[in-house]
Amino acid sequence: MADFQIFTDGSADIPLNTARDKNIKVIPFYISFDSENYSKELFEMPREEFFENLIEKKLFPKTSLPSVQDYIDAFTPSLDKGKDIICFTITDTLSGSYHSAASAGDILSEKYKGSKIFIINSWLATGAMQLMIFEACRMRDTGMEAKEAYEICLKMRNDSRIMFMVGALTHLEKGGRIGKLVSLSGGILKIKPLIELKNSEINVAGVVRSRKNGLKKLSEVTADYFKKNSQNPNDYIFTIGTTNTPDEVPVFFEQLKEVVPEKNFMPPFFIGATIASHTGPDTIGVCFVKKYENYR
Repeated sequence: MADFQIFTDGSADIPLNTARDKNIKVIPFYISFDSENYSKELFEMPREEFFENLIEKKLFPKTSLPSVQDYIDAFTPSLDKGKDIICFTITDTLSGSYHSAASAGDILSEKYKGSKIFIINSWLATGAMQLMIFEACRMRDTGMEAKEAYEICLKMRNDSRIMFMVGALTHLEKGGRIGKLVSLSGGILKIKPLIELKNSEINVAGVVRSRKNGLKKLSEVTADYFKKNSQNPNDYIFTIGTTNTPDEVPVFFEQLKEVVPEKNFMPPFFIGATIASHTGPDTIGVCFVKKYENYR
């Protein structure tokens, strides 16, 4: 087995038990509902507590990225053991986490000259970033060296997508993640835009007037991706993520199965506090990345 350790910031929404089983080290974001007291996502603020504050108490959260020191503290034990490192971060268009990790890597490279530290700006977040990390785990477990796995992941970014629908535009607008014009029109016309995260940028992929139509449209947008880009869905892995509407997942899954092979779906997951702080509740979407074998 290749001797490198995989790290990720908390935005990949990997459950802690899964991270433990796959030997992934998670460096969490910080969450606050009063702008003064910050807690580590999952480690100090359970998901249930976060959504109680978000939905029932209608509090607006703020996030703070892992610091350079957080990354140094996380990386050092692995470097002391002589391991190389690959660390994944949320796209740098949504957070400065990548820059914190890169700075930590630069600092530690001076001390651990015999180890390689690769920091990957995933261009992604949440489930798509999660799938990319799982592919990195598969590469590691086949004995691939860190440098080759790193280079494949850089290629993988180009073919990875997140297509999602939000319950309302309030959180995206307050967080500055989507244009005010789109937010304004959504409020006036009662429309729900469908959002696509590709190549590190958030774009509007369509608009609908109901969640039922939104799920159907998300499936259509997914199908369009493969058609327009002449891609084979059998080359990809998929997953469905939701913040707090798990009852919609089976319906969405049935619609997506008409577009992509059922066998290529990973289990659905819950979108965590870091991403939900910006999308708000009632978010649901599909994420997909191309399997690493297609880049060799």
